[in-house]
Amino acid sequence: MMNSIGKLTISGATRVLLYVLIFFQPFNHFNSIREISFYSLLILLVIKLVNGALKIELNDKTIISLSLLLSWSLLVSISGPYPLESLNAIRKNLMKEVVVFLVVISEFKSFRDIKPLLWILISSFAFITFASIIENVAKDWDTFYRLIPSTSWRQLSEYFFSGYANKATFYLPFIAAWLLSVKEEKWKKRLGIITLCFGFILLYIYNSRTAFISVPIAVLISLLLAERYKFAACYLLAALLITSFIITSDAERFSKYRTLADADTYVSDIGLSGRKGLWLVTFNLIKKRSLTGYGYGWKKMAWVAKDSELIEPLKKEYPIAYDYFTRQTHMIYGKVNPHNLFLQIAFEIGVTGLAVFILLWFTVIHKMITAIRISKEGEARNFLKCSIGLIVSYVIINLTNGFWQESYGNMIFLFMAMIFVIHRESNQ
Repeated sequence: MMNSIGKLTISGATRVLLYVLIFFQPFNHFNSIREISFYSLLILLVIKLVNGALKIELNDKTIISLSLLLSWSLLVSISGPYPLESLNAIRKNLMKEVVVFLVVISEFKSFRDIKPLLWILISSFAFITFASIIENVAKDWDTFYRLIPSTSWRQLSEYFFSGYANKATFYLPFIAAWLLSVKEEKWKKRLGIITLCFGFILLYIYNSRTAFISVPIAVLISLLLAERYKFAACYLLAALLITSFIITSDAERFSKYRTLADADTYVSDIGLSGRKGLWLVTFNLIKKRSLTGYGYGWKKMAWVAKDSELIEPLKKEYPIAYDYFTRQTHMIYGKVNPHNLFLQIAFEIGVTGLAVFILLWFTVIHKMITAIRISKEGEARNFLKCSIGLIVSYVIINLTNGFWQESYGNMIFLFMAMIFVIHRESNQ
């Protein structure tokens, strides 16, 4: 009896801590809350492991792939040129992602079981969205400014809004999938719809071209897979009208988005905001340690680039990239980023590690397709179908960025774990 009560207490505490950790993922601040909740989760996970309450399917292909990714990352980090920094990066990122994944697959048994977790995720981004709206409106409130003289306007306007577009490439497609597939109370659905609408407005304000492409495409895919063809047709028509207006307009505020209609944007260093030269440098660095990389974590790229002789040749052909290395970042630790997920992973843990990462995703997508195929009509099946839009968004945003760590990485591994749970339920 006492043992059962203890298990229930641990299970309840685990869920609460996970909810807290997930709720605060999109926030730019409150890191102490995230750290406390994570390490508390880790302790409870170890207790469950010692007590034999942690059941892990060691022969599962996704578990094997995840174990390979963790083992390989540890091996190349320890044997690489920056072992301490790489191991610290694993502690801050990959370890958290693995713990989140293990907690979800061990604690939740069905789609119905994870529905509260979906709501925690959606409500947190709803808060960020409305706070970001207030920040953008408050920029013009002189009276509001005088009430908080110790805070600069830039700090104020970026307290919640900073990084919004990048986060939106995960959260907005997720919200769309949830709206199209999950039965919930009306007020929750209304909040999701309002968040999605305001999210599109903030996405436009943010002026991020890749995000401006990835999110609308993801939502359209979700609408089509949900067989909401009338909504999809109206949505597509509205998108075409807005795109036409932006392209034909001479307004300065649309200037960055107008470049999307220019073919040169996708091939020139100027059009790619200096990424072409940056990718060239990253590729040449990878060639020097192609199999193993330089160890887990991208922030050391500043050190590696500084020690290489690859920057000066950029001056004539890739002046924007040269400026990025020499003036914008000064090649300071944590400032130089490859801005492409595949190049970033190859830089960190080599092409071998990249292959393992792709293998992990292959097993997850296979589970997704299998669960869709064998499941009966229902929320879980529809959620998986609509979530394909989220995967498309993740691929597109990572063509010009590298998101597999930090908060974005935690959410992606959470998403993988949800697919794992639904697949397992569908096979029972």
